[in-house]
Amino acid sequence: MERSTPNRRAVVRAHPLREALLTLIDRDGTTTSTIAARELGESTGSCSFHLRRLEALGVIEPEPGAAGRVKPWRRVRTEPAALNRELEDTAYASWLAAKTSDDEDFAFSEVVTLADGELAELRARLHRVLRDFTTAEPTTEPTTEPATEPTAGTPTAVIIRAFPLHEGP
Repeated sequence: MERSTPNRRAVVRAHPLREALLTLIDRDGTTTSTIAARELGESTGSCSFHLRRLEALGVIEPEPGAAGRVKPWRRVRTEPAALNRELEDTAYASWLAAKTSDDEDFAFSEVVTLADGELAELRARLHRVLRDFTTAEPTTEPTTEPATEPTAGTPTAVIIRAFPLHEGP
């Protein structure tokens, strides 16, 4: 389940103890509610509550392999793909907030049925199309495209996600 980054950041920053806990984890790699309480001058109960809240927000996770009652927490290990999606979603939300009625949003979604091997073929074709745009020299010739199209040199995000849909959870 992906979470909304701007809202998550606002909730994390809504309490100064959460920021202090994250700073402590970033400094030491992990922390427990007992260590955090000692370092930050807070109660273990308060630190434990806010650590669990940060976990619910998807910001931290229990350190794997911890035994007994000691529960060290660490930052969630973000996969590069998840970070890219987060950055893409944030950039798109920013563009939507700033766009004017003249800005064209070319976004769509399709569900298609592909035979074995066709997903790889689709991926290869899409890479070829994008390569045509990333390796071509910018043109200064007049174009017949609508004025709302990006001009040469305008950074444009192209996001393509193609994956098999699975039934059930």
